Order: sequence, then structure tokens, then C-alpha cells
Amino acid sequence: MDIRTIEIEGIEKTAISIGPDDITIPKHLMQGEKQAGIIIDSNGTKSSWYWDGISSSGGIRYVYFGKCELQDFTALSSARRSDALKIVLQIAHGLMDADKSFLSLSSGVFPLNRIYIYNRDSILLLPPDLADVFSMMETDEDKHRHVTAVIRGNAEQNFMLITEMAELLYYAASGILPFEAQSVRTAGYKAVPISSIVPELDEKCAGLITFILGAKSREMRDIMGNSDDARNLSWFTERASSLEWNLGDRTEDECSSDRERIISGSLYSSFMENAGKRARKIDFWRVKGTLIIIITLAVLIGGYFIGSSIYRATRPPLTAELSQEEIIADFYQAQSDLDVQRLTTAVRGCNVPQEMEITNLYVTTRMRFAYEALDVTVDAEEWLAEGKPAIPEGSFVYGIVLDSIEPDGENRYIATTTWYGPTSYADEDSAPEGDTSAYVYMYEVKQAFEFTWNDRGWWNITNADMVSSRFLGKEKLETYTVERQLI
Repeated sequence: MDIRTIEIEGIEKTAISIGPDDITIPKHLMQGEKQAGIIIDSNGTKSSWYWDGISSSGGIRYVYFGKCELQDFTALSSARRSDALKIVLQIAHGLMDADKSFLSLSSGVFPLNRIYIYNRDSILLLPPDLADVFSMMETDEDKHRHVTAVIRGNAEQNFMLITEMAELLYYAASGILPFEAQSVRTAGYKAVPISSIVPELDEKCAGLITFILGAKSREMRDIMGNSDDARNLSWFTERASSLEWNLGDRTEDECSSDRERIISGSLYSSFMENAGKRARKIDFWRVKGTLIIIITLAVLIGGYFIGSSIYRATRPPLTAELSQEEIIADFYQAQSDLDVQRLTTAVRGCNVPQEMEITNLYVTTRMRFAYEALDVTVDAEEWLAEGKPAIPEGSFVYGIVLDSIEPDGENRYIATTTWYGPTSYADEDSAPEGDTSAYVYMYEVKQAFEFTWNDRGWWNITNADMVSSRFLGKEKLETYTVERQLI
């Protein structure tokens, strides 16, 4: 956003660019009494602020007002980084005391292009009428940066301003808005932990930021009580006021360099790669889910009886280049992924006990994704690696952890695995009648695999009998509410 000094009738004014001057501003936005912005000084005292008018220069339209020193929110991560906590607290206090008509929280968040650092130690919150002009004139890229990137879509509505304050602190520390990447947003709004990418940040500051950005719905509701969105900021200000911010100022070049270092680092890159995989999977099923389900059902019903045996007898399996133990590992990965084709690709002349379960789960999950835009399967290994976090309401944990593969004679192995799933395999293992909580059920399963060498050059699984199954217990899952959209 361009902030500059311009001359209006020989008087210097401060101006903010609002877009190209070839876009006509509707007359109703320019008529009537101008609305007041709010200035919050370093003592918390509030005063009214008014803009003067709109002018054009060099093909760009600007809103102008009395000359002042003005910095947009990006200064939090550079020239004003050392004061970031104090500034964010001032913003929170200003929003907390503003009335609903001023806040105009149609998106749930306060647009970042309405927030400015004013004359070094004060905060300026632009009025709603200017916000309407900005919204109409902005490019899609600017709208994303100022509004969309700030929205945590799975947050409770009245908790979103608290989340926004934590995002500003995250940005001040790292130069990155935690939910700005589309892949992160699509994959469930999981932010890279700030302590991992800015380890020098004070531990308590990092802890508060991390808690807020990852808060579960139950925790959000406990914090919110019956308060509205702005009043909930008192919870944030009470806790943030006692923190010590220990990061110093830096130039814009230093900020850019540090941001690039974080983004190119192995931890951030790995996190984003995993988020990208989850996002692509979700996007794929959102767009093509119904068609895939129809085709899959047709293949499962018709192809199983007609073409499956011919296809599998003539085409090399996907595991043709793998060793016996690698085939077993891939077999269980396919089960975790609910991939029936991969599960049976190396199987010849025998039945796979878990094939029907995987088929049923696959069809069920794809149907729900197609109609609810909700990927209901939470990978067990990821869930365990992340410390057993809360999962979206209506979803379930599923997956196989391969514990060991032991030889048991020539071309025969016993695989020991831990199965995680949403249902029990015996009535006595189930939750009490009437208990509607979500659980994950855990079993130790031993399965025997026998292999035969195919004269065409690969190993086939010719036996996959179950050896034993032992109930390990069940664990009650924490869940959080997500926004649903019916397709």
C-alpha cells in the first residue's frame, strides 16, 4: 500500500492509495456525512479522526487527510518490530471499545488496511466508509492479504479477533501471516509453530501465539463465554500485557531476507510440502468427488466380476520392483490410504481379509467429501506424530502403524501392526451404549504373508491370512467444529 505526501491547494497532505483512477467510485459512497476514524494514543486515550477527500495523481486515486507520520501493518515486522506487542495491544484496546457499526465485521476480522501506526506512538483505525471504498477498489491480491489471509476458517466467529491479534504478533516475528498460504488454509489452518521458525522469540510470547492459533473449538468457547467478538479481546489483552517482547527492529531488506531464510528452511519447506499434499487431495475430491465415486462403484461392482481378473493377470503390479518386505510395507500404507487397488496390486490367488473394510470406508469417506467438502479421515501416523490433537467434528482417525516384519520360513513373513480405527471389532470393546463421543480403537494385529515368484519377474502375495488380533484399548477423541459447505 502506497503512503505518500501530496499537495492539495498548496497544502501538504498525507495520502493512501486506493486504486487506479479509471474505476468509478459509486456516488453513494461519497455522499453524506463522513464517518469518523479512531486514534488511540500511547495512554489509551481515544479521539476522532476524519479524512479530507479523494484526489488522483499519476493514474492512481488517493484518499488524503492532515499531514502525519503513517505506517501500515507491515512495519510491525520491520521498522516497528521492537514495539510490536505494545502496538498490537493498542489495536486490541481500540477494537475492544469500538461499537459494532464501526467494526463492521462482515468477514469476522478487522481488515488490515484499516489499521495504521499514527505519528509513531498512536494507532489509527480507519472508518467504515473508507473501508467500503478500499474494498471496492482493491485488487484480488490485496483483498487476500488484508482480509482473506487473516481469516482462520475453522475458528469460532467470536474468537476471530483474538486470532487476528495473534496473527499480527506471528507476522511481526516472522514476516509471514500464518494462514496466508492457500495450501495451509485448505489443509485445515495448521500454522507452522512460531517457536520453530523464530526460536529467539520469548518462550511465553511464542506459547500464547501458538495456543491461540491452534485453539480447539471447546477452548474457544470457554474463553468467549457469552461475550461478543470485540469484548472477547479482554482475554487477550490481560494475558499479552504481562509478556515481554524481545525482538528488535530491522530494515525491510533484513525482513525480506529473514522471511526467505524461513521459507527456504527445511522445517518450513517440509511443513508446507505436507500441507500442499493434503490440500491437493482435498481439492481433487472437492472437484471430482462425485464423479470418482460413481466410477469407483461401477468398477467395484461390474469390473470386479468382468475385468479385474484379466487386468491383474496381465499387467505388472505397482510393486513389481519391490522386495518382499517393501511389498508388505506398501500393502499397509495402501490400507492407511484406503487405496484398494494398491492394497491388492501384488495379490494373486487369495483373498485379502481387510479388502471389504477398506472398500466400505473409501466409498463412505468419498461420499461425505463430495457432499460436505469434508475430508473425514485423519491419518493415524500424522495424528500420533502431532501429539494426538483434536480432530474436526464428524471425522475419524484411521491408519496402520507397521511395528515389525519377521521371517517365518521360506518366503513367509509375520507382520505385527497396530490398527487405529473408528469402530471396534467386538461388542465387548465398544463404548458404553448411549455414549456418542468419538473414539479411536486400537488393535495389535498379526498377519501372515506368503510370496511366490512370478516367472514374469516379480513377487506375488499368495496368502495374507490373519494370525491374531488383540484389543489394546480405546481413546476418546477431542473434536472441534468446522464450517461445513454443502456442494
